Amino acid sequence: AGLVYKPFTEISLYASYSLAFAPRAGEQMASLTASNKAFDPEKFKNFELGAKWDVNPALNVTAAVYQLDRSNVAITDPSDSTKTILVDGQRTKGVELGVSGKIGAAWSVMGGYAYQDARLTRSQSATAKAGATLAQVPTHSASLWNRYDLDTTWGVGAGVVYRGAIFPSTDNTVVLPAFTRIDAAVFYKWDKNISIQLNIENITNKGYYSAAHSNNNITPGSPRSARLGLNMKF
Repeated sequence: AGLVYKPFTEISLYASYSLAFAPRAGEQMASLTASNKAFDPEKFKNFELGAKWDVNPALNVTAAVYQLDRSNVAITDPSDSTKTILVDGQRTKGVELGVSGKIGAAWSVMGGYAYQDARLTRSQSATAKAGATLAQVPTHSASLWNRYDLDTTWGVGAGVVYRGAIFPSTDNTVVLPAFTRIDAAVFYKWDKNISIQLNIENITNKGYYSAAHSNNNITPGSPRSARLGLNMKF
């Protein structure tokens, strides 16, 4: 459910409330067991307030604040280890800022910043205690991409990606450090139907860890890499 209010032509204010549900099956049915198949699905409740401002017809900025609650999380009953109970499990509060569009005739930008405070609201096991930070959720993250068209044929692009430190697991014993990655691109328009694009990721060849499945299953980020693409329109 949502409501949008426009106090001025260029500004939109909105409020929204949503509910989402996830069955017990999990990834590839891995979470479904004989003991939890009758449980209610996990429940996600989100409140959000936001605004969008069209600075000009080609450029807009956005801002939003939200609170996301996850409930019906199945945990072992602290008073009886043979039983499983459902509890309110997680709360994430955050702020998101974004910008997208053209600053000038030749310069376009797309960027965003997010702040997230994501925590367990109730202890779920001996290693997942109330107050712990959720796995894979950085407190701060941001990105900014710029493209500048030198003429009608050539264009160049550059961008930066930042992700704050994250915990691979809710036991919060292992930390993946924050990183900043710089990317670049070159664009060439052959004609109105054909264009060529060269993207270079991690141009400084920085070593970093991009993700993790657990405390001992950690994925490093890609080293410097290049990708050449051909785009055709018919």
